[in-house]
Amino acid sequence: MMLSFPKMAKDNIDLAIETINKISDNQKFDPLRSEINRNVINAIGAIANCYARMDFSLLLEDDDKYMRAFAYLNNQIKHDTTLEIIYFDVSGSIYPFRYPMRFGKPGIFWSDFKDNGRTNARGKRIHYDEILKNKDVEVTLIQAKDIISNYFGDD
Repeated sequence: MMLSFPKMAKDNIDLAIETINKISDNQKFDPLRSEINRNVINAIGAIANCYARMDFSLLLEDDDKYMRAFAYLNNQIKHDTTLEIIYFDVSGSIYPFRYPMRFGKPGIFWSDFKDNGRTNARGKRIHYDEILKNKDVEVTLIQAKDIISNYFGDD
């Protein structure tokens, strides 16, 4: 049986989140870096594939912008396989101090990188900057999963 695009997207999102949640302290990121990158990139591709199959006119404006941010990110990855799309933020105090200071477990966030986007693409840098840049990867993946579930239903 072939998986549907929404099911593949949700499964890839779950796997990416599961991998991110393996980071329990500041020392756990480096050993998991390639696994996290691989699973997050797979989730991005699956989200973009779902978005390409949606009737854009049926999406709420905020949901459409959210999905456009992932479509933009997917295109950036396709055109630059060395792109650093995420960064790791340690918890506890660091010098020089960065605000807001993070307490609890460390986190993974969307990076700022050079824009290689096309002006005629549906997903643009403005969407990425507004929706994803410097935001928590896990939180934004959960939101994308919710949008997919709301549009396609739960399967």
